[in-house]
Amino acid sequence: MLFIPLIYFILLATYFYMKHRCLNLDIAATLLLVVVSIFSIIIDFYDVYGDYGINEYSVTLPTILLYCLQWTIVLLPLHFISSIKIKKHEPHKSLMLYLLFAILIISSITMILTSLSAIREALIMDMVDVYRQNDKLRSMGGNVESNYLMFIPQIMVSIPFPTMALFFWFYLKTFTDSPIIVRAGLLAASIVQAILSIIVAGRAALIYWIFDFFLLFGFFYQYLSSRLKRGISIASAIIGTVIILQMMIITISRFGDDSGKGNKVSPLISLYAYAGQHVNNFCAVFNEGGDAPLQIGRILPLTNKIVNHQNFDLIQHYDNIHAKINIQANVFDTFGGELFLDLGWFGYLVFFITLCFITQLIRYNWQELYFHRTFFIVTLIAFFTRGIFAWPFVHHYATFALFLIFTLHILFKYKFRI
Repeated sequence: MLFIPLIYFILLATYFYMKHRCLNLDIAATLLLVVVSIFSIIIDFYDVYGDYGINEYSVTLPTILLYCLQWTIVLLPLHFISSIKIKKHEPHKSLMLYLLFAILIISSITMILTSLSAIREALIMDMVDVYRQNDKLRSMGGNVESNYLMFIPQIMVSIPFPTMALFFWFYLKTFTDSPIIVRAGLLAASIVQAILSIIVAGRAALIYWIFDFFLLFGFFYQYLSSRLKRGISIASAIIGTVIILQMMIITISRFGDDSGKGNKVSPLISLYAYAGQHVNNFCAVFNEGGDAPLQIGRILPLTNKIVNHQNFDLIQHYDNIHAKINIQANVFDTFGGELFLDLGWFGYLVFFITLCFITQLIRYNWQELYFHRTFFIVTLIAFFTRGIFAWPFVHHYATFALFLIFTLHILFKYKFRI
C-alpha cells in the first residue's frame, strides 16, 4: 500500500507539469512528497519499524488515502497560485520594502551575534555531545529566560520570516537591480535558523531551507532568464552539497555509536528514516491516537500562554500524550497528525474546511498576484515545507510573526506614504 502515495503524487506532478510545461511551485511541492514516498518504501524494505523514530507498521488503506487527500487539499492553493502572474510592488512602497529588509537583516545579524559563544562552543564540541547536552536540558524542562530586548529579533527569525527573506532574495534577483549587499543580507537572513541550529546539532532547519529554496525556485522559474536559472542551479548545487555534508556529520555523530534493536545503528538508514517516516507515523496517529488528550498548547501557543500563563512545554506535552496512547508521538507525523492528536477530528476537519474555503477564494478572486498577497504565499510555502514534518507554528513567537505578516499585508495593500 505504500506504493499508493508514490504513484499518486507522481501522477499529480505529471498533471501539473502538463498544465504549466515548466517547473512551478505546485510541481516542486508535489515532488517533495514523491521523495518522502520513496523513502517510506525504503523504510519498509529495510523493515526498521519501531526504531529510528518510526512507529510499528500501521499503514491501512483508509489512512493512506487520507494521507493523499490531506496533501491534495494543501497542494490545491499552491496549484492555483502557480497559474497567476506576480505583480511588482508599487514604486512608492519601495522605502517601506527596504525598511522591512533592513529590520529583517539586522534582526538576523543580532541573533547570530548574541549566539556566537554558543555556536563557537558547539563547533568545538563533538556534535553528539552538543545534541545530548541540549536534549538533557529539554528533559529537565530548561528553557531560556525571556529577554525583552530580543523580542523583535526573535519574531523576525521565526517562521515564516526566513522563508520571506529567501522569497525576496529571488524577487530582487528576478525583478530589480538592487544592491548586492541587500541581496546578500536577505540570503543570510534566510539561513539564520540553520546557523542557529548548530547550537543544538539540529538537522531540521537545514532541510527547511533546502525545501524553501526548491519551492521558491519553482515559483520564480517562469520569470528567470536562462543565465539566472543556470547560475542559481549551480550555486544551489554547491550550497546543497555543503548542507548535505553537514547533515551527514550530524547524523553520524548522533547515531554512529548508539544501538537500535540490539544492533549498531546505521547512520545511512537513520537518514532514510528521517526522510520517510512521515507516512507510517501519520497512519499510526490516525489508527491509535483517538484517545489522546485535548491540548491547545502546540497548535495555539499564544492562546495557551495567555490563558494558562505559561510557555508551551514540548516534553510535558508528549508525556501527556504518551500517558494515553501506545505509540510514539515525538516523531514526524506531518502537521495533520499533530493537529489530530491535539484537537481530534473536530480540529482536523475545521482546519481543512477553512483551507478549502481559502482555496476557493484564491481560485475565483485572484486574477493577479498583487504584491501584498506575497506575504500570504510566503506563509503558505513555509507551512508546507515544515508541515511535511510537524505542526509549524509551535512557539508563541511564531504566532506574533503571523500577526506581523498580516500587518505587512495591510501596509502593502493600501496606498499611503511614509
